[in-house]
Amino acid sequence: MRLRDTTVVFLCGFLGVVALLMPMPVFGGPYEGIREGEVEWTCSMPLASLAPPDVNLDEVREAVADAYVTARTTGQRYIAPQSQHPLCGALARTQVVLGLLALAGAVWRGRTWWRTTADTRAEKRFKRLHESAENPQGGNRIFR
Repeated sequence: MRLRDTTVVFLCGFLGVVALLMPMPVFGGPYEGIREGEVEWTCSMPLASLAPPDVNLDEVREAVADAYVTARTTGQRYIAPQSQHPLCGALARTQVVLGLLALAGAVWRGRTWWRTTADTRAEKRFKRLHESAENPQGGNRIFR
């Protein structure tokens, strides 16, 4: 199966836009002594946070301990504190690079498609020009 150039251009453009605008996935599992479920890790959209602030894991651990103490003293269920994941910065830059590479691929493939179909477009224009010169009575056709 061979993909058409226009399909490749569309797929590269779509994947580039998705990579640039979609928030990164939330991380699961333990991270440096913080167990899974103790913290709700978040990451924002890569274009909005190319250089997010550094996450101090000691502060996150203190927030987790405070949340456990509050849950025990009040008798309510544990509410996990939210924090941005420490890897969001590196992954945001990686995601932006991948998105820009996908968009560059779409531009490159679109340009090659445009250049390879230039002769066909020129032949169509030439044919229309000569049809109108041979038949001046036909008038201008709006839809061709």
